Amino acid sequence: MIPISMDGTDPATWDPKLDGLSAAPDNHRLLYEDDYIRVLSVSIKPGEKEPVHHHRWPSVFVIDRLVKVRDFDASGKEIPLPIPDKFELPLTVKFPPQPAHSVRNDDSVPFHATRVEFKLGFPD
Repeated sequence: MIPISMDGTDPATWDPKLDGLSAAPDNHRLLYEDDYIRVLSVSIKPGEKEPVHHHRWPSVFVIDRLVKVRDFDASGKEIPLPIPDKFELPLTVKFPPQPAHSVRNDDSVPFHATRVEFKLGFPD
């Protein structure tokens, strides 16, 4: 069962055209997919802002290079990033489904992460 999203809405009601792979194909590359998981490579060039998109499944996000990025909801309001004060790379963050948002890379180096999406929800 897929949990409710970060904003309390039901991901089943989200527009499939705004799926990260469809809406932001220059930033999301499919590495692997089966009936249970989908693995995406996520890249954002320096100074680039992704198109608005969502991630309808819960995921584990593995950040291999931390750069200055900012996340914005569909209306343009900044969303705080769940980055701990102290951590080692790679940084792994567990996310519920993420509603429409867009990340901007405010740094001079590329951002890269790997997202593992769990189509049936997180395993027990």
